[in-house]
Amino acid sequence: MSRKPRLSFLLAVIFCILSFLPAHASETLTILHVNDVHGRVFPYVEKAIDPAKPASGAGYLAAMIEKERARNAEGSMLLSAGDMFQGTPVSNLFRGRPVIDIMNRIGFDAMALGNHEFDWGLETLGQIVRGASFPVICANIEDAHGLAPPGVKPYIFITRKGVKVAIVGLLTPDTAHITNPKNLEGYTISDPEKVLPKLLDEVRGKGARVVVLLTHLGVDADKSLAASVDGIDVIVGGHSHTALIDPVRVGRTIIVQAGHNGLYLGVLDLVLDEKTGQVTSATEKNELRIVWAGPGNPMDKAVAHIADQYEDRVKDKLRVVVGRTRADLARRGEEESSLGDAVTDAMRESTGADIAIFNAGGLRDDIWTGPITMEQVYTALPFDDVIVTMDLKGSDLLDLFEKSVDAGPRGMLQVSGVRIGYDPSRPRQQRVKSVIVGGEPLRREKSYRVSTNDFLAQGGDRFTTFSRGTRVTYGKDARDVFVAYLKRHSPLSAPAGGRIVRQMP
Repeated sequence: MSRKPRLSFLLAVIFCILSFLPAHASETLTILHVNDVHGRVFPYVEKAIDPAKPASGAGYLAAMIEKERARNAEGSMLLSAGDMFQGTPVSNLFRGRPVIDIMNRIGFDAMALGNHEFDWGLETLGQIVRGASFPVICANIEDAHGLAPPGVKPYIFITRKGVKVAIVGLLTPDTAHITNPKNLEGYTISDPEKVLPKLLDEVRGKGARVVVLLTHLGVDADKSLAASVDGIDVIVGGHSHTALIDPVRVGRTIIVQAGHNGLYLGVLDLVLDEKTGQVTSATEKNELRIVWAGPGNPMDKAVAHIADQYEDRVKDKLRVVVGRTRADLARRGEEESSLGDAVTDAMRESTGADIAIFNAGGLRDDIWTGPITMEQVYTALPFDDVIVTMDLKGSDLLDLFEKSVDAGPRGMLQVSGVRIGYDPSRPRQQRVKSVIVGGEPLRREKSYRVSTNDFLAQGGDRFTTFSRGTRVTYGKDARDVFVAYLKRHSPLSAPAGGRIVRQMP
């Protein structure tokens, strides 16, 4: 036999042997995730999803989690990207305790700190962390001694199917401006891009084969982070309330986020090469599941019972009708809103100030035409804002209004007692064309009495000009003032608008 036939025969034998050898084995891990639930433990109708069909609710979410876990029992983990507690009356009145109890019952594996976890102060945050049966993580917050808030860890490891996964928590540095500054006193939040490379080396050095960032940064910041820092397998995000139906890829990093208010459960399957630990494939479409809450949908009765028990303790208070409105009181963060008008009118009437100012982000839900219950008031005004009244010069007010019309995602300041005309096409700091107070043009050197809330008064949303105020006095709770206003003026008509007017050239 010649050499050529022998070589051909040998190659054929080798090919046959190789064809029967197994390829690299793989493992599938499943990341179940939620974010920005904001205390929503009961179903409600979200018109953007379905105008008639209820969604969300802790019992329904728990049942969906149970179903998805069963699909990959040994390979699943359940994560929260923060902002779980602040937002609804039943959660706020008990300082997040209902949500903690529900999360403990469901069995979360980790939660990232969100900015709203600081809304009730560091003492309450400590109670939340101690009450959780799961770790709370954040790697970019520290005090002057380099320590995180008590009980908060920078990262954790979870092992599933023999795969060691690092979960690293990150919080938006904007927290310093979007929560009351006093609630973050003594702590600094670092830029994630500065702290992350060292952290990735650290967790990889400790044996992590997969790195998941559990972030409360917003989807745009997540994308930027993935583009600038190598070595991130997955980012499970929150903060921007983005419903990423399909995961986003930036380089090799997979980014997911599950909307808000418990309307969705994220279900991300990762296929790993057993030998290399690399993610070889992942869910590409329809990563989110809508949490429908109709009679035909599965519900975890034990979890629903937890929510019901807390509601039973406050339902009589929340169901009290405190007023009526003939018109919808709706929010519009990017412009004047009818709800903003009504709230600031109530503030100005209460204090007798020339002007009242409220932050758009402090208005969290619409109030529709008809009777208004205490529950609706708590949902629309969930923060424990205290009214602060001060003297500000006309020049300070002009500075505030310039920043307001250029506020972007923070939203425009809502006002009473003033009319502002602006042109967005003009250069910054020149966009306000006219300001009328009490029927007269604003005078730069004149002193005006201004009522706002303690969040803005302390520089929240970067409106630091309020720090120039003099003759500062603290008054009543803004929510109580609004309720008293409703009782005096119901049924409410549509508030007089035209307070913030876009004037094009």
